[in-house]
Amino acid sequence: MGATTATGAADRRRTTLTAAVLAAGLALACGGDGGSDAAPDAGAAVAGEAEACGPLEIVVVNDDGVGSPALDLLAERLTADDRFEAEVTIVVPAGERSGTGDATTPGGAPHDEAATPGGAPARAVDGYPADAVAVALDDLALDPHLVVSGINLGQNVGPLVDVSGTIGAARTALRRGVPALAVSAGLAFDEAQFEAGADLAADWIAGSCDALAGREAPTDALASINVPACPPERMGPLQEVPRAAALREGEDVFTSTCDLADPAPADDVAAIRAGYPALTLVDAEP
Repeated sequence: MGATTATGAADRRRTTLTAAVLAAGLALACGGDGGSDAAPDAGAAVAGEAEACGPLEIVVVNDDGVGSPALDLLAERLTADDRFEAEVTIVVPAGERSGTGDATTPGGAPHDEAATPGGAPARAVDGYPADAVAVALDDLALDPHLVVSGINLGQNVGPLVDVSGTIGAARTALRRGVPALAVSAGLAFDEAQFEAGADLAADWIAGSCDALAGREAPTDALASINVPACPPERMGPLQEVPRAAALREGEDVFTSTCDLADPAPADDVAAIRAGYPALTLVDAEP
């Protein structure tokens, strides 16, 4: 890096990482498979140098517990990507702990060996999602390049972000100096829909890999990807949008028309309601 201020450098990194994931999301929405079908310029931005990037140490956390089938889907996707090399460690609550924000257990939470539904090794934490981050960093002495929180059952948009255990865990990672990505999808586990979320997560990591590997990725905000409750073939391109300031009365934020009728959604709620995956930056503090 040149002789710049830390703030200026962080701002430029945020802009670069956002541009990369938007290009990757466009390729996915147009029928890509995590980068292979992208146009030449998008492929150069996302996949070029990232093919040899890594290795990255990634900790996967969630608020749905060790029994969530989304864990296997996400971990398998991240370890199979040919654009980056990743070692994934799963550290999650022993049971479902949705809606707990960044709450922690006084004195720390106990944990034990466990397995995901697909048989992958995991650590099950008898506590909150934020406790899982503390267990990973302190008890297990991991030094990850990235914490990925999700894929959550239920989108985390607008003011719901501040009560989300998924976001709370990611915010906890940021406060410990670790970059974080949160991914959320529909309330019910739909394999194709959640695969689309895993693809977007992999695209974001590929586009951010150089900064992550060099430990230069920003930790003032996390990237939050929300996937609409639509079949992947009906989703629009990824939209970079702000958080909705409030939920509109009577609006169900967990369903989508999937009609792409709003080509320029104003916020994350409008995006997923119309069928667009949404990328939003969420500050480390509420």
